[in-house]
Amino acid sequence: MASFRHNTELYRKSAKLSAIMLSFFTDEGECMSRSALLPWLMLLSAGLCLRTGIASIAPVLSAIQSSFAVQGAWLGLLTAIPVICMGVLSPLGHRLGQRIGWRPAVVAALVLLAVGIGLRLTLDTFALLICTAALVGIGDAIIRPLLSGFIKVQFAQQAPLAMGVYAASMGSGAALSAWGTGLIAGAQGEHWQAGLAVWALPAALAALIWSWPRPSTVLAKQDDEANPTSVKGAVVLCLTLYFGLQAGINYTLVAWLPSLFHAHGFSAAQAGSAIAVFLLIQTVTSLLFPFLLRLLKLQTAGGMLLFALVTLLGCILLLLPGQSIWLAAVLLGIGTGGLFPVALLLPLVFTASREAASRLSGTTQSGGYLLGGAMPWLAGVLADQLGTVAGVIGLSLVMAVILLGVAGVIYRHFFN
Repeated sequence: MASFRHNTELYRKSAKLSAIMLSFFTDEGECMSRSALLPWLMLLSAGLCLRTGIASIAPVLSAIQSSFAVQGAWLGLLTAIPVICMGVLSPLGHRLGQRIGWRPAVVAALVLLAVGIGLRLTLDTFALLICTAALVGIGDAIIRPLLSGFIKVQFAQQAPLAMGVYAASMGSGAALSAWGTGLIAGAQGEHWQAGLAVWALPAALAALIWSWPRPSTVLAKQDDEANPTSVKGAVVLCLTLYFGLQAGINYTLVAWLPSLFHAHGFSAAQAGSAIAVFLLIQTVTSLLFPFLLRLLKLQTAGGMLLFALVTLLGCILLLLPGQSIWLAAVLLGIGTGGLFPVALLLPLVFTASREAASRLSGTTQSGGYLLGGAMPWLAGVLADQLGTVAGVIGLSLVMAVILLGVAGVIYRHFFN
């Protein structure tokens, strides 16, 4: 009798296990699997597109200059215009999401991004190239705050992991486009238009993924809050400063780190390796961001202080001659790799709905990108006046000190 009961119980467990396994091969199983995978694909595909339109310019800059016979100041607009658009138009994402829906708004922005980059295939005037830079900036400005709201509602219990994936996907897209553009353009840059235009394909693929019919389990996750709670002006100011300063440090290092290595007596090849090390460690840190917080037993507020401190230490090490500058590149990669996902997470911490998160993200990114985008230009002005080492490192140190101070204010007044 006991054997019969045992066999019956074993049969029931086996049947239950078989039913669960069978569900993965049925429509219901496919729906469950797709509902879990699709949001991650949406986030990853959109993140990969957000820096390719800017990062792909640098490898073919000399070919562009020779093709159109323009001065360096005009070439700087190809990077400056998208950043300015992100600064001025970031609130547009929230408003467009309210008017036509957040998902159609993202799809429309991805299509705009794909069109803007794709037009570079048939470039015959520098003015048209400037127009494509504006289209890239407008598309980016719409997408970024909407993705913050998407993470807020879709990854409520996994926000640090989602932000890490988001930041790492942007870094990966930038690195891939910077590497791949040169290969496609050719050694002499004779196919530079194709090297730029090919990055329309990831944007088009992302638009298709975001247009894909979503399972009901994903669609059910909607905001219940019709009137989101407003955020205090002091919070908005602090978060804007935090976003702008971390962006300013990153942009300044990307633009000037090779020059700093040159100034310290390193070769051009070593200077190129330095920026590669910096970007690689930055991307890996962003990807591992949630695991680092868990390993160190830190919340978002603790990570905000930690990565600001690491960045400050890296800036200090830039002042020292010799091989210590390599350690500086490593520390700065870790610091900036953590600062960016923290800056993206903070608006989610201070809001309770997708709409509020998108609005706050748009506001902080608007002012933040304007502030951060001006820093490489200011570094150049200081470098002309004081020298590369004193000017660039001096500005980086000032930004890092203020950033740590702002992080301290946020931690003390809003997290305690």
